[in-house]
Amino acid sequence: MKKLIALTLFGSVLSMSINASESPVELLAGVEAGIDAGTVMTISDLNRTQDILSSQPTGALNTWYNIDTTTHYELKIGQHYSQDLRPCISYDLTVKHNSVTEEKELNSCMNYEGHWIAQLDMDSMN
Repeated sequence: MKKLIALTLFGSVLSMSINASESPVELLAGVEAGIDAGTVMTISDLNRTQDILSSQPTGALNTWYNIDTTTHYELKIGQHYSQDLRPCISYDLTVKHNSVTEEKELNSCMNYEGHWIAQLDMDSMN
């Protein structure tokens, strides 16, 4: 439940295409990482994730360090696929903050505005 509440709070970085009452909430790719490590992606980190997912081939490994949050990120591109006629991608994201390392296998699909949107498994969020 704590994780679900945290994800809800990240709604300020949502990508909304139409009235919220007509569509589900869309969270930018990467927003689900860092919760267990006690940190969250900043807007800058989320933008970097978007750029990497849009431009890197399968197998590419990208790393960066956010000096403001003292958090190290490692993103490895997995397979590209389609779901509901939308381009999707799997990727592994490792977040290192203080002495905690969190590794996640994630999936994102592109929305109609061209943003990579997290494909959340709500059962694993509880």
